Amino acid sequence: MKPYLWMTEFTPQKEWIDGRGILLGLAFFFSEIGAGVYMVSLFQGYWIGCLTGWVSCALLGGGLHLAYLGKPGRAWRAIRRPASSELSRGIIFMGLFLALGAAQLILGLDRSDSLLFKVVLGILAFFVITHGFMTLSCIHALSFWNSGIMPILSLASGLWVGAQMTVALAMMSNSEGLLGTLEPVARWFLFSYILLGVFYFWNARHGSLASKNSFAALWNGELAVIFYPGVVLAAVAGPLLITLYLWGTPLQMSQALLWLRILLVLVGDLALRYCIMKAARYMPLINSNIISGAQLS
Repeated sequence: MKPYLWMTEFTPQKEWIDGRGILLGLAFFFSEIGAGVYMVSLFQGYWIGCLTGWVSCALLGGGLHLAYLGKPGRAWRAIRRPASSELSRGIIFMGLFLALGAAQLILGLDRSDSLLFKVVLGILAFFVITHGFMTLSCIHALSFWNSGIMPILSLASGLWVGAQMTVALAMMSNSEGLLGTLEPVARWFLFSYILLGVFYFWNARHGSLASKNSFAALWNGELAVIFYPGVVLAAVAGPLLITLYLWGTPLQMSQALLWLRILLVLVGDLALRYCIMKAARYMPLINSNIISGAQLS
């Protein structure tokens, strides 16, 4: 066991990323991206996309959440404090989203194509997308997470990656009309995603001492080996260059590049989420000479 000098050094959090904790990170990913696919497909009237997004939330996201909890029979207790617990609110929103989404899918989009129904499901999808990072942002002990930018970055991630998954479904089903409508909109999700990501890391770099230490682990520390190829290249540079190239190119002639971008987006977003969860450090409890020296330097 590495004691981190009994909390006299910056101590990485491990509960939500190491061991079984990796299940929680994956649960957030599949739930939020699934809700993103559902939201994008809902307003395009694309039933296959809505079904795919719902399955991702229910089976992958929900199943991984239960696997992380370890005792699913007791998990229902988490909903008892919605007034004070972000976790309780997230479970309630997820349950409502899955219930109403299932009802809409059973009825068919053509028979449930009311603006009110779409708005309600869109709002629920919004809360499902932002739930994971919203929960992290409420943890004051980890200043790297304790930022109002986290939920907005999560929303941008859910919509961007969700739009790319919907593009993949459109290509597999030969829905050229949907592809032509969706791709120009999806590009703006990418720009929002990049801008918010840069803003988040800039804010962390200029935050508290613990937040700066967390950022340093990504910039020039032990996580740089994942941060640069996974986040800088796969999540940002690759998709951006492909998108700029495709701006004036017919989509029917560029499907190979679209598939490459989708692959980069999936790998890159997973790397981004892993880096954010893995880099978070607790502030030392004892202001030792080591920390005093770090402050002076």
